[in-house]
Amino acid sequence: MFFEALLLAILTIICTIDTSGPQTAIYRPLFAGAITGLILGDFRQGLIISATLELMWLGVVGVGAYTPPDIISGAIVGTAIGIISGEGAVAGVAIAVPVAVVCQQLDMLAKTLDISFAHKADKAASEGNLGAIDLYHYLSLGLICLFKAVPVFLAILVGGEYVSKLFSYIPQVVLDGLSAAGGVLPAVGFGMLLSLMLKKNMWIFLLVGFVCSVYGNMPTIGIALIGIIMAVLYVMFNENKEIKKVTETVEIEEDGGYDL
Repeated sequence: MFFEALLLAILTIICTIDTSGPQTAIYRPLFAGAITGLILGDFRQGLIISATLELMWLGVVGVGAYTPPDIISGAIVGTAIGIISGEGAVAGVAIAVPVAVVCQQLDMLAKTLDISFAHKADKAASEGNLGAIDLYHYLSLGLICLFKAVPVFLAILVGGEYVSKLFSYIPQVVLDGLSAAGGVLPAVGFGMLLSLMLKKNMWIFLLVGFVCSVYGNMPTIGIALIGIIMAVLYVMFNENKEIKKVTETVEIEEDGGYDL
């Protein structure tokens, strides 16, 4: 298990770097958890657990100075423990949430410590030392990666066995409750996402999807394709409005401005 834990720690580092630069979405629970399942030899179970976590954390975003729960560590550890313990999504969701909250605090601590690198980078900039600026940037990112990768490594290395024993002592009624919670939490994630997206004229798109699903018995993929088409048309329509507005402004300026 040491080698698998090491690979998952490296995956945590890659996902953390992705959030700070490339933004390829590999850091999302769906992809991070699926890769976790692939590393542990159970891609199917990894995909099931990670899909549940993705739905649960759809609306989790960092705005301004707010640091959201660390969905990277939560997804990787939750998926790994769910597979290793054999308890599946029940254990995955039960473990992922507290891990994400704990790593959230560690992430805040790492970013607080990173302030010292920012001051050193400012000093290097005033001296014109470009190499030192690069070094402090890399060190600050490395510290954040370290505060995430080490807990993930330790949790996976020693956590699976203890979780299996813990679940063997939990009454079935509690496990049933955790299973039910695993089904409810994705709905909470959707609710959080809708609270961010449904502004003013966006309700009509939700209504179209609802009608297609309930009265048209259309599958999810079909509704998603209709949503993509409507999104493209919406963007094109707004772009045309902006182009028309700019064109009218240019014509007014060429005519000598406004008549007063």
